[in-house]
Amino acid sequence: MSRLAVMAHYDVAGELRPHVRGQVEALAASVDTLLVCTTAQLQDSARAWLSERAVLVERANYGYDFFSYKVGLDAAGDLTAYDEVVVCNDTYVFALDSYEPVFAEMATRPCDFWGLTAAERLAPHIQSFFIAFRPWVVSSRAFTTFWEEMEPISRRRQVIRRYEIGMSRRLYDAGFTSDTYFVETSEDRRIARERMRWWAAHRSHFPRTRTEVREWRERANEPWNPARSLADRVLDDARLPYVKIDTLRYDPYNLDAKRLLDLCERRFPERFAGVREFLDDTAQYYPLRDTERLLPTPLALEPLFPRVRYSDAR
Repeated sequence: MSRLAVMAHYDVAGELRPHVRGQVEALAASVDTLLVCTTAQLQDSARAWLSERAVLVERANYGYDFFSYKVGLDAAGDLTAYDEVVVCNDTYVFALDSYEPVFAEMATRPCDFWGLTAAERLAPHIQSFFIAFRPWVVSSRAFTTFWEEMEPISRRRQVIRRYEIGMSRRLYDAGFTSDTYFVETSEDRRIARERMRWWAAHRSHFPRTRTEVREWRERANEPWNPARSLADRVLDDARLPYVKIDTLRYDPYNLDAKRLLDLCERRFPERFAGVREFLDDTAQYYPLRDTERLLPTPLALEPLFPRVRYSDAR
């Protein structure tokens, strides 16, 4: 089976961090053609290293990763020449040494497009940091018009709504089906819901009115994002085979992401090499977003909504 992968890359210092190099090598070993589309002003050493392992496309920094996907797909030429087309970015640390186990498993699944994980917040969709498309999807009108109509957008939330969620919706409306490599268990869902409740309690002040209680319940019952709420499943034999950089940087559920990183460094030393230094070096460029802020909550709430901390799960 022939595969094309288009990877979006950005680094504020124009570097290729160790975990990104590891992802490039893992992809290059698992696909026939790897095209890296970067919006970074690459250092000469980074450009030379990438050029030895992938087709390199450099472009101006606008439009977020989706526009890098578009530019990369356009540069790749005839997409129908491949049995599978993948778009991915560098916003996660891949825990496995190769993508082969993922591709092998998903080759057995009867779906039209797939990802590592899916989310249902706002609307059901495949999370866009890694999506693979079968050839009949790539040749469809729904797929081609989606990319032809794409315009660069400068606001992150608009990109998520219009392109990440919009692409899955466009393909679902065309009759295509999706699947994910990570399959949640009932225990996963129980823990994710518990963590959502804790997050909701710490996103607002103690509810004092019926309206505030209703708002808290609605927030607590929102669909979870497995990339955040179940990030520690990477320790369960990499059943969820990645950790998002933002999870380590912002720790949105206050579940001790520092400990998660410690455990990942021990369990997957080569894959997580340099991640701690990358987070430290770039912290000044990534201030805490409003959506990541947690407010102080009365300690009385703690027994009701206990935090479920990352464990040494095997």
